[in-house]
Amino acid sequence: MNNDQYGAPQHELNVLSSLLRDRSTVNQLVDWNRPDPQYWLTPDHFQTAWLQDAYRALLSGGLDAIQERLRAYPNADPATVTADAVMATMALPYQQRAAAGDPTAQAALNDSGYWAAVHNAVRQMAQPTWPASAQYARHDAYVTVRAAQHPSTAKDVPFSLSRGRANSNDTLVQELAVIGAVLNNPARAQQFRYTPSSPDASPYWLQPQDFADPSTAEIWDALVTGPDPAIALPAATDPTLTPEQRAAAMIQHVTLRLDYNDYHRSTGDEGAKARREANANQVIATYLAKASAPDFSPNPDNAAEYAVSFILEPSIPAAVEDLAGRVRDHGLADTSLGRVALELSTNEYALDQLAERLDAAPRTLAGYSQQQAPTVAPEPSEGQPSYTSRPIERRVLLSLMKYPSQLQSGPSSTLAAQDFTQPEHAYIFKAIQSLPPHAAHDPWLLTNQANQLARYDGAPALDFQELNNISLAASTLDVAPADQGASHLVTMTVRRTARDASSAVEAAAKETLDPRALIDHSRAQFQQATREALRHHEQSVPEPAPYSTQQANVA
Repeated sequence: MNNDQYGAPQHELNVLSSLLRDRSTVNQLVDWNRPDPQYWLTPDHFQTAWLQDAYRALLSGGLDAIQERLRAYPNADPATVTADAVMATMALPYQQRAAAGDPTAQAALNDSGYWAAVHNAVRQMAQPTWPASAQYARHDAYVTVRAAQHPSTAKDVPFSLSRGRANSNDTLVQELAVIGAVLNNPARAQQFRYTPSSPDASPYWLQPQDFADPSTAEIWDALVTGPDPAIALPAATDPTLTPEQRAAAMIQHVTLRLDYNDYHRSTGDEGAKARREANANQVIATYLAKASAPDFSPNPDNAAEYAVSFILEPSIPAAVEDLAGRVRDHGLADTSLGRVALELSTNEYALDQLAERLDAAPRTLAGYSQQQAPTVAPEPSEGQPSYTSRPIERRVLLSLMKYPSQLQSGPSSTLAAQDFTQPEHAYIFKAIQSLPPHAAHDPWLLTNQANQLARYDGAPALDFQELNNISLAASTLDVAPADQGASHLVTMTVRRTARDASSAVEAAAKETLDPRALIDHSRAQFQQATREALRHHEQSVPEPAPYSTQQANVA
């Protein structure tokens, strides 16, 4: 079957097909363990717009409409009747908005080609020959949710939960011990619960991305933290079953999740295809059964302590380094400075959540380490952009010396000393700021003021030749207004600060530091870089042309 004709991934189509063919399927999509039962699969989880509308329509009366039409037309083709009922329910909100005067809704109703295509797709999915079983709709729904939360660029590949980090047989055994403890007794999952400050955060402080092994990451997601987890199965808490029987039911649930993940990945992931062909997930099920035995670890009641020592704390340097890499890869590309600020602030939020999870866990060394992370970023390696341009710095200074009033408005008003990378330039700028306009014109007074400011700051002596060159140029050269160059310098400061922050964080993540100290240090680095980005982003001026591909001109 060619999914391209529907414009949707297979797992989304399978969910809708199961609902169309068996209305009781909807019960698989409800979290009955909550005091207020609700659907854990929502329309927003569908990445395909028309499937969002169709799913919303089914939950808001479409399933009942299908049954009514089937009873009203017993001799008609069931698939066609089903499609007719879905179309009528989908069109209802458009009709209501059109009646209220919404021209967009009226235009959508007038698009007969769209409605014909959707009708045809729904009719085909309602056929009993559609290659998906309603029995496994909850697993297709699980993949749909996770695909929405972890989008992939590869077709039909739902998600990737783990980042790569050091892994070993000992690590795998320790991770299986935590998983096995919960399989042996689902009540142990309560050891991992906490109350996050964000209502959108998971209520479990141990998350799949903390696991080093990709398989155990997905197992933990299917067992505890993901939508419709195995610990919520009725069999998981059935008092009439033995611990072995309860574990077997949860393992079957988890294994089916792994199978479905690999099934949807197999079109773009050779590893998933190989696992399916080797029936690897059944081997994993065997390991899970062994791990669920009460003697797999010294004391399964210590699962939370095992998780902190062997999973959560070792994962933090990798998580922090990953955040720093995102700044380098995305924030420093040829993007707007607003995008850089957003990336940095997003990283701050991620660090806050990581710290909150760490603080909620039962750490045995909490507060013991006084070691601090290094605060100096390594020098940029060869081939990296330097984000400096001393000729531009000179031109800006010369323009400001001639017309100091430029500091009162426009891009030049946001300039700061840190935008000048050469000490002589930074102190000349400080001198221009500190002198009255008529004195800022005078190269002798300006040079003297710059030297005095440097001495007051305890800075090394300024280079006389550079100061003299600028004084000479001020009296002989005619320069353009400073605004364009000023905007360029601030832009480079933002990118330079973001680069230095990511380098410092990456360097700190490689040290043997207390995880909490590493998080605090990283947050401070990103906060400083965020302030620089926001300082320029507030300007309503065009951003300078990209310079990351240019070599810096260094005097």
